[in-house]
Amino acid sequence: MNPALDIRDIRGPITIPPWWHWPLAIALAVLAATTIVLVLRWWRSRSPRALSPLERARQALTTAEALAREGRSREWAEIVAETTRGALAARLGTDVLPQTTAELSQAPWAKPPASDDLDATRLLALLETCDLARFAKARLDADALVASTTQARELTEHLFAPPARPAGDASPLAGTVPS
Repeated sequence: MNPALDIRDIRGPITIPPWWHWPLAIALAVLAATTIVLVLRWWRSRSPRALSPLERARQALTTAEALAREGRSREWAEIVAETTRGALAARLGTDVLPQTTAELSQAPWAKPPASDDLDATRLLALLETCDLARFAKARLDADALVASTTQARELTEHLFAPPARPAGDASPLAGTVPS
């Protein structure tokens, strides 16, 4: 075979990729990452976040107010008693739910001077009203129930609020002598 006629050394044309392949690949990667981030945000927003005890109490008292407007004393009393007792337990750090109202009135927090900070008189009166509706099956007036719900809301907000500090403890440097 004649080497001049041999075409095996001739190579085909060199393909030059179009200039837009790399920018297209980068744009697709950015689009995919953005889509993933947006889908994850949407998925997380669908799942309910955990409510704080104060937020749960507010929701319960909103339900109780609706029951009060309907005149459903017993259901109203169950919700209000559980909510205020839960707020009291959160404030005191003890379990007050199984105690009766009479037992709560004998507790140290219900006697002066501690009772002034917790507004124990109003709290115990509200719990007694709840006990009447829960255990004595008293039918209370809808207007009285709504007023008691407002009172329960105020007491609950007060109980979940951080305790007030004495004036002398306001500064972390209180009682120190300047040098």
